[in-house]
Amino acid sequence: MPSQPDETPVDPTEPADATAPEERAVPDEVAATDEARIPSEDELERTATPATVRRAPKFSAFMIVGALVGMVLGLLFVAIVQPGPDEVGGGAGLIGFLDGEGSVRLLGIVTGGVVGTFVGGALAVRADRRSRPPRLDR
Repeated sequence: MPSQPDETPVDPTEPADATAPEERAVPDEVAATDEARIPSEDELERTATPATVRRAPKFSAFMIVGALVGMVLGLLFVAIVQPGPDEVGGGAGLIGFLDGEGSVRLLGIVTGGVVGTFVGGALAVRADRRSRPPRLDR
């Protein structure tokens, strides 16, 4: 028994999606079931709940920017104050590589970064609290 293909042969010179518009049309049964699933305006108004968008801050961004600003301010503070040679340790520090003016700069940068991180975190908490709707205490 010879088998015949269910589809018509495809011409290789035509583009793949060059089908007739009537072949691409949605059958009436499918269109009727899709229309039955679409709710009316009245039904949408009854069932829909209004939504509000809360724009919460990114805590990590606040803290990173705070740390960077703190580091720059710490370095500027050390550059403005400039400890004299008598004020900086003479090589007898607790950790050998933290002797001299470089250690003062490093400590200024680290301290500024830590303080800036906490300030950035505090600002993020404040911004987060302001973005929430007010609480209704009963």
